Amino acid sequence: MIHRTGREAAEKETLAQNVYQRLKDNIFEFRMPPGQRYSEQVLAASLGVSRTPLRFALHMLAHEGYLNRTEGHSSWQVKPLDLDYYEDLYDFRMSIEVLAIHRLCAMDVTSELRKLCAFWRVPKSQRARDGEVVAHEDELFHSTLVSLAGNREMSRTFSDLTERIRIIRRLDFISSDRITAAFDEHGKILEMLLARDVESAERLIKAHISASRTEIRQITLHRLALASSNRELALRS
Repeated sequence: MIHRTGREAAEKETLAQNVYQRLKDNIFEFRMPPGQRYSEQVLAASLGVSRTPLRFALHMLAHEGYLNRTEGHSSWQVKPLDLDYYEDLYDFRMSIEVLAIHRLCAMDVTSELRKLCAFWRVPKSQRARDGEVVAHEDELFHSTLVSLAGNREMSRTFSDLTERIRIIRRLDFISSDRITAAFDEHGKILEMLLARDVESAERLIKAHISASRTEIRQITLHRLALASSNRELALRS
């Protein structure tokens, strides 16, 4: 009986995690647009699950800042995107990474940097082209630089910051041009870090983050416009 109860609990947790991931992917891909409201009944039916794992997933997403509880006991809203809020986060991100750059150029972290080079400084024919893969490696690149700087509190803060901007940051890797730019820019940053050229490394990291922020804002506005247009068409049909 104990074994069966434990197995059932594990299965329920796995189902809830699956529902959580599906909902999060829908939010990230704007299939559940910012500002849109949903009832638990509609979400449960669309996902083919019961209310119990759904509610677990909804509360997790609300805790992470992606959903708001609205009026009524079973109504939820995808949190509207505040682009000014993300601009503030990108300013904060840049400050942290610039500080990390200065610390790294005063340290001997050559072996750790060369591990990053194994992905970012390869011949063009060997570069990854899958946007999800590059987005993951991009996060790893920046978090590794901050971690190598050796300040645990700065690293913890940056990890939280990374989670907050992930919903829009991944949009930077949906075009081949931006993927190419990511490889070129990361490669040059690593080159300057290995040379301990702090001025060049700082200039490059600032330009890299600024270009990413501009691209993401444009894509986000475009996707929001498409989502709004699709909602209007659905209402008319």
